[in-house]
Amino acid sequence: MNASAFSLSQTLESKKSQLIKNHENLLAFFIATFFMLFAQFQINPPLFLGDAYNYWLLSGDILDLSFPESIRGYFYPLMLAPSRAIFNVLPNSGYIATHISQALFFSFSLTIALPYVFSNIVGGNVTLTRRLVVPFLVAFFFPALIAYTLSDLPALCLIIISTALIILAKKQDTPIRSLTYVLLAGVLAYGAYNTRTIYLFTFIALVPIIPTLAFTGKSNRWKAIITASFIFGSTLAATPQSLINLQHLNSLTPLVIANVKGSSLFASQLKWGITIQKVEGVHNPEAGATFAIYYADPIGLQLAETYKYKETTPTLGWYVNLLFSEPVSFLKIYTKHFINGIDVRDPDVYTKGLSKENNLRSIASISIVLLGLVCLAFLTTKKSQPRNHTAYISQTGSRLIWLTAILLPVFAIIPSAIETRFFLPVHVLAYCAIAFGLSKECIKSTPATVLILTGVLYAAAVSACYITVTDSISKPVLEMP
Repeated sequence: MNASAFSLSQTLESKKSQLIKNHENLLAFFIATFFMLFAQFQINPPLFLGDAYNYWLLSGDILDLSFPESIRGYFYPLMLAPSRAIFNVLPNSGYIATHISQALFFSFSLTIALPYVFSNIVGGNVTLTRRLVVPFLVAFFFPALIAYTLSDLPALCLIIISTALIILAKKQDTPIRSLTYVLLAGVLAYGAYNTRTIYLFTFIALVPIIPTLAFTGKSNRWKAIITASFIFGSTLAATPQSLINLQHLNSLTPLVIANVKGSSLFASQLKWGITIQKVEGVHNPEAGATFAIYYADPIGLQLAETYKYKETTPTLGWYVNLLFSEPVSFLKIYTKHFINGIDVRDPDVYTKGLSKENNLRSIASISIVLLGLVCLAFLTTKKSQPRNHTAYISQTGSRLIWLTAILLPVFAIIPSAIETRFFLPVHVLAYCAIAFGLSKECIKSTPATVLILTGVLYAAAVSACYITVTDSISKPVLEMP
């Protein structure tokens, strides 16, 4: 009787494990959705502020088919339009529809699309528990990006899904499916750029990646057709933007045009990034005011004093000349930018207290990101075929190209006046490396001397980064330096 009961228990346990494994994606999706909703509840914005408020207003303009001149990109307001329509019909429902729709979108991207992309590009083990690590860490460190209608996380999710579709397209049995997936990838890649313009670099990078990496081994004719499908998809997505630009700028350009006092926004950001280490948004609930706090860079201030460029209208050429005039100074400035970018000391993008009060959270974020980057380095250079050196070089190169494409928006934004949320792709890939790459087997297979040396360097890096960010935020100012 006891043996029979034990056998039945084992059978039920086995079926339970198999059921979980078979529905791992769906289960992870629902659990992660709970993470997202909890993060939204934690922030619980009574009103959208700053850029979030602007996107919310634009979603109403999209419903009216009116495109004000202030609109920079239409894609994200269009994504918000269905929940905005529900808000218009049921205003007492508040932002519930928006919170639910964004929670579902982010959960799908981070638990289904992202593990698929990472495991195909870099490798690693994907299980139910591992799928939940990234959404949990994103919800913990970046709850405001989930709660507010800001473009950072939606743009990253769009590029993740686009990449997943490209990888999935090669594995299809029929040409029609492959072409359809790549066409949709083109739509979403342009959508990511239209949502957050810094993703232009990733969007462009995907065009040569499709024939050279994603569809390697296929005929040149098929590579040309599949690449054309991606470009066609992006052209379809760009058409509304071209029509909006024709209305306001008398130009059919598909680019998202943004200017600040007659100069390009990108050039202005490069200029601001010389003297500003970090920017934070602050909200005063009592006064109902939102304003910025700046953290100045002493080296940048010295450059501004030396070259007297405060009133200069920035251009890309002006910036390049200054960069090559002071390469060492710029290297120091941008190293601090990167370190400040991995310091997530505030859960809200609109802080209500002083950043220096959140030191424990700062240490945690820096430690996790640096650990993830160490894991990512090991994973990227890991040999899957120890005796085949040519295959190893090819595989490592492929991994580096894919990862670089995803991280290009971060590389491009480092010279600007940074906010921590701009570094979201770095954080997410670091979380992925921990979630899918860190294992007992990996640690055991690494020589003890390598582990000790890595541990020492890691501890030194965490300490150095924490000292740097503590110094960076010691002297906040209310006016742009």
